[in-house]
Amino acid sequence: MRTWKNRQKGVTQVEFTLIALAVLLVIFSIIEFALYFYSIQMANEVTRRAARLATVCYIADRDDIPNLPAVKGLYPPGFSSDNLSITYLDANGVEVNVNEFFSQTPDTGVLNSIFANIRFVKAEADYTFQFMMLSLLINAVGASPEFQTILPAESLGVLRPEDGLGSIEDC
Repeated sequence: MRTWKNRQKGVTQVEFTLIALAVLLVIFSIIEFALYFYSIQMANEVTRRAARLATVCYIADRDDIPNLPAVKGLYPPGFSSDNLSITYLDANGVEVNVNEFFSQTPDTGVLNSIFANIRFVKAEADYTFQFMMLSLLINAVGASPEFQTILPAESLGVLRPEDGLGSIEDC
């Protein structure tokens, strides 16, 4: 003859399993959201540092800035140097074409006119956070805000001595 106690034997294990599953889901969700907010902050910091370096580095070093240790050391998970772009803007916020700085035989007059038009430096990051644990349950992708930092152009890597002749300083 079975008693009431024998029928309740496995209920404790089932209850523990359900509660433990819910607690673990909450713990992993907290950890995942903490990683998400950390990654968002790091992507923002990457644009800030890249823009700061671009204001003091020579324009021809623009493509080297994403790979500098001061910037690359801050990359959040899933971020690469391809996600970071640096552009130069005029006083109206329109992008200035600086391709002449990358040519083999640059024209000094053209470089000076381009250099005179640059008023701001903009660093942008295109980054989307991919959740790990939540994406197993649902297809979760972290909606990322727009990461951009605009700073006023400073020396752009060119020293201006009193005699008016500029010399280039490497970044």
